[in-house]
Amino acid sequence: MAITNLLDEADRHSEASIHATSRTKVIFVVGLFIISLAAFVCQTEFTSQAYKLRFSEPILLLAVTHGSWWLLWPFQVLFVSAWRTISKLSKRDKSVKVNTAMGNIQYQRLSSTSGLLEESEQPQQEVPIQNINYWRYFKKAIVKQFHNVYHTSVLIYEANVNDNKSTKHLNEIIESNVHISNSSSISDCVRTFFQAPAIKHILFRTSIVTTVLTVAGFTWYGAMSMTYAADVTAIYNCSAFTAYAFAIPLLNEKFSWLKVNSVIIALVGVFVVSYSSSSGVGDAGGGGGENPYPYRFWGNLIIFVGAILYGYYEVLYKKYLCIPAHLSKIITPRRQSTFANFIMGIMGAYTLAFLTLVIAFLHFTHIHRVNFFNYGDNTKTIWLYISGSIVSNLLFSASFLSLMALTSPVLSSVSSLTTIFLIGVVEWVVFGNALDLQQLIGDSFVIVGFAMLTVASWKEISEGNEDDDVEAVSTYSFAVSTDGDH
Repeated sequence: MAITNLLDEADRHSEASIHATSRTKVIFVVGLFIISLAAFVCQTEFTSQAYKLRFSEPILLLAVTHGSWWLLWPFQVLFVSAWRTISKLSKRDKSVKVNTAMGNIQYQRLSSTSGLLEESEQPQQEVPIQNINYWRYFKKAIVKQFHNVYHTSVLIYEANVNDNKSTKHLNEIIESNVHISNSSSISDCVRTFFQAPAIKHILFRTSIVTTVLTVAGFTWYGAMSMTYAADVTAIYNCSAFTAYAFAIPLLNEKFSWLKVNSVIIALVGVFVVSYSSSSGVGDAGGGGGENPYPYRFWGNLIIFVGAILYGYYEVLYKKYLCIPAHLSKIITPRRQSTFANFIMGIMGAYTLAFLTLVIAFLHFTHIHRVNFFNYGDNTKTIWLYISGSIVSNLLFSASFLSLMALTSPVLSSVSSLTTIFLIGVVEWVVFGNALDLQQLIGDSFVIVGFAMLTVASWKEISEGNEDDDVEAVSTYSFAVSTDGDH
């Protein structure tokens, strides 16, 4: 099917437009930042309370939190499709009431998005509003979500595989690729969706990124049993620096002393907070008592490897699973965030499948009998806390991945360090844990470092378009990816 003619590219994406401040993007970034901070604090406190009640299965916790990511994109698809269908139904009911009272039959002029309603309908054909098939409309709305993700996948595939760096006529790039089904059959759409080369490429890259993330997560749990929590916190957060180190060669990030110094200042703050008197590390080497962590060096070494891997994971995600740099200012923030949710869903599915096999192997071979529900009277309370941790982790991870897609791994990583300050405040207000002077000084370093990095990164935060021609393809030429409707 031919693509509806779009506005001239030169008019749509002039240099002035591309480099203008995108109000939508700034709102997205600020909103996602606030959500990520609040969600991370909630996750930390929920998890902490579960451990205080003697929950003792960190691998199980990793499986149910990261494994639950697969729910996000299907939930988004169903919610958006239901909302569009209900909105259409609401408009119809209002029109029917008005026109019934007037003795008229109202007709609706269908635009080129009419493929959402009836496959047999032609653009500009008039049909009675009362005759719209809303079940088919709902299914077509679901299909449209797959098309939106597929169009974004094609752009990433073309940039990474075919080295296509074009910033013009993106609709033609999409049209030149394999088409997926545009019928109202969800099963046909899903089948052709996962058979497309662009999606296969995304699935393969996602498996690599998920593997790196999972290994990094395992180092955290392993190190926690070998060294002090303060050591783990301080060293693991060095991933902000390793992310910047990887971003320079892999993302062609320009070296900036302002960015380097901001990351260093933030990390100094983390170390100050971690080794403040309230952290309990003061007895690490002395006092004549037995050393509770004889393998502290090896634990610190393991978590250092984890910090490197986590920074590497962030950069790999940005390079292979986000809109490429040459299009990042052209593609709308909404589309980038939507695609980040899709990637998060795939990562969750991979993680859940892998960790389920690991847990089953450990449990049924008696290497480690996993304690699911045997916590006495605390069992229900523990799982309530874990449920809160799962929801909080979903919100945090979704906002964090979207932040990385819209900005950079370095800024996202440093922004997460500000949660150290918020967690301290929450525990002071809610649990009465005093904030000592050393901890306040460390928090100040983190905030100053983040503020400096925000200033240094403001251009990439704010620049972008409010609309794009891929959006126009999805809106005005719904059948751009179709193998026919038979």
